[in-house]
Amino acid sequence: MAIRVGISLREYDEITPHELNLYIEEYNLRKQEESEIRLVQAYLGAYWQRVKKMPSLQSVLKDMKPRKAQTDEQMLAQIKAINAAMGGNVKEGG
Repeated sequence: MAIRVGISLREYDEITPHELNLYIEEYNLRKQEESEIRLVQAYLGAYWQRVKKMPSLQSVLKDMKPRKAQTDEQMLAQIKAINAAMGGNVKEGG
């Protein structure tokens, strides 16, 4: 398993079983992420073959960039707006 996760025999002789386990866990996470990426690529390829109007590459890349984290106040305001749009009401103070 050590060779599979990219550890040389020399490194293997110098690490503890716990460290080896950490390498294996990271390897498994990396493989899972790679599988998810391939699945997303296949899905988008199939989807884009069927759309009538292809979105611009610039807009697709822009949508992929991580958005700025919201403050607690911004999240609360957004939740209140969604709640109000769905006909709910908010009682202040619990």
